[in-house]
Amino acid sequence: MLKTVIFDLGNVLFFFDHGKMIQQIGTCCGINPDDLKKIFFQHQVQIAYETGQINSGDIHRILSTHASKPFTLHEWMAAASDIFTPNLSLWPVIETLKKRGMRLVLLSNTTDIHYNYLYSHYDILHKFDAKVLSYEVKAHKPQPLIFHKTLQQIHCAPNECFYTDDIPEFITGARKAGIDSEVFTDVSSLKKHLYDRGCPI
Repeated sequence: MLKTVIFDLGNVLFFFDHGKMIQQIGTCCGINPDDLKKIFFQHQVQIAYETGQINSGDIHRILSTHASKPFTLHEWMAAASDIFTPNLSLWPVIETLKKRGMRLVLLSNTTDIHYNYLYSHYDILHKFDAKVLSYEVKAHKPQPLIFHKTLQQIHCAPNECFYTDDIPEFITGARKAGIDSEVFTDVSSLKKHLYDRGCPI
């Protein structure tokens, strides 16, 4: 019996724009966007940040060594966070599941500034009963560890969960951990997946 629905954050609950983030941080710090991409993606800084190996203060210090002008921690955090657009078409599904007593869990590769920004700006996240965030559990999708930690943290058997994520590789990882999962494409398809599991919306 389905008791828990697990949602990804990025490109499921919220759309995000990495290009906008790079542009805004570049403007804030005076760093060329191509150089910023190298800092974040070629040197594994993003993964280290998302798995809690480094924090926001560390990122500020890293960027400061490349910056052509001074900037504050608050300024770069604002530039990095104002990149999200809510997927409003999904929110009624969240509301309905919550009203029916379904347990809602968030599972995301993310950072402290992104989650805190979204939590402070959008009440929809307050409806979730639990959250498993990569920077807190120090594991990253699709690593098996994060799915095992999710099941441990939410105290739910794999056959009582359903998980949706926009990245097929992450769905494969969840299935290997025994979690019933489907790729998120749109709200209509999600409703069909839930209906097939005895949870009509």
